Amino acid sequence: MAHRPSPIIDSPHSASFVQPPDGFIPSRHVDAKLIIIMVGLPARGKSYIVKKLGRYLNWLQLNTGVFNVGERRRKASSSLPVAGRLELEPTPDLLSAASFFNPSDATLVSLRDQLALQTLDELLHWLLNSDGRIGILDATNSTVSRRQLLLSHIQQRSGSETEVLFLESCCSDADILEKNIKLKLVGPDYAGKDPERSLMDFRRRIAHYEKSYVPIGRNEEDQRLPYVQMIDVGRKINTHLIRGYIQSRVVEYLLNFNLSQRQVWLSCNGQSIDDSAGRIGRNSDLSAQGTQFARALVTFINQQRQHWESQRGNHSRGSKSPFSIWTSMMPQAIQTAGEFSDSEYTKTQVRMLNDMNAGNMAGLTFDEIAARYPEEFASRSRDKLLYRWPGIGGEGYVDIINRLRSVIVELERTSDNLLLITHRAVVRVLLAYFMDLRKDNLADLSLPKGSVFCFEMVRLDTRKLAPLRLTLFTQ
Repeated sequence: MAHRPSPIIDSPHSASFVQPPDGFIPSRHVDAKLIIIMVGLPARGKSYIVKKLGRYLNWLQLNTGVFNVGERRRKASSSLPVAGRLELEPTPDLLSAASFFNPSDATLVSLRDQLALQTLDELLHWLLNSDGRIGILDATNSTVSRRQLLLSHIQQRSGSETEVLFLESCCSDADILEKNIKLKLVGPDYAGKDPERSLMDFRRRIAHYEKSYVPIGRNEEDQRLPYVQMIDVGRKINTHLIRGYIQSRVVEYLLNFNLSQRQVWLSCNGQSIDDSAGRIGRNSDLSAQGTQFARALVTFINQQRQHWESQRGNHSRGSKSPFSIWTSMMPQAIQTAGEFSDSEYTKTQVRMLNDMNAGNMAGLTFDEIAARYPEEFASRSRDKLLYRWPGIGGEGYVDIINRLRSVIVELERTSDNLLLITHRAVVRVLLAYFMDLRKDNLADLSLPKGSVFCFEMVRLDTRKLAPLRLTLFTQ
């Protein structure tokens, strides 16, 4: 029997929370600009965490930049005068060989510190001279002295303009660690090189780091510094002095990481009677064409599910991975899922997946809105992202992002394969999360009716697949 997901928290305040006209929460209610400093030995999943966390924070419209010290090291390898000091057999880059990470060589320690400070300067320039809200420094930062150096530099450059959060990734699971190490062989330091020699070199690099590694803990607590310590990609999380909106959102998201391989499918509802007339924002039953789409969707997903199971070898074991369907609570979405077998699929209705509330414009066509309310029509055309439909309950795209936050967190938590059947505006916002789209691209994202999108959650992060479009008919 399919595993039934835990109920999703459905806050009644998600649509009625009072916000300023531009839809964003005032900065005084969140945090100052934030610098997240990563900590941890190599192959502990730091860059994996950074990539997912950065995507989530950007989706929340908190402009986030990632600055990777390893990238600066690789760019610098051809220009820094350290040739002759290193054993360079496995890799051609001067600063990629294991010997470069020897903690006993003061010259090389100083050079690594310089690279870290240069990357931090780039982060600070971006954060303090643009609309950036969060800068993430992706590096090992595995010693107390390195972390103190970074803190002093931040204080000198930015003073009270920024806050600092340390985020450490630890790993005690031998299986996860071994997989992480092998993934490094396809990374930029070792790609295309002899795998055995590269693996030996990388293990020597880890051994160098282990000699001087000091985990986050007493030193940061004595200085009353906030930190998150993430163990085995979310199996256990320790926190210290987490405060404010942004830091709380970071912890909430990290608490729900899991490494299960699964598929997430996104589909709009089948054509409704209102859709066929071009009317927006109301409950509406499916049209005949919408019913045809719903039946075709069942056939299509069943086929795709069978293909997924055969790839994973589940058919030979006579088992199936759990598969859940989440729909909005509007009839056009519920009816689209109605043809799916209740014994094969677990169905859940989620109010937060409801269509954008069109307020006073619900039930009108866009031509009618343009004729009756030309100022509103023009305002929406100028900025669809920040526009909010007028009237009680009226929403905009930023409101949808706010109410979908807990859906994203639950989506990251569950290990089920998923099909989400919702509405065009909501699908756009969900696609923006998976595809890491910035706000300027969100509201105008092309979304043809009859398209079904699949994202496969794999170990290297979410891999975007091409949209699979149902072509049995045109909606």
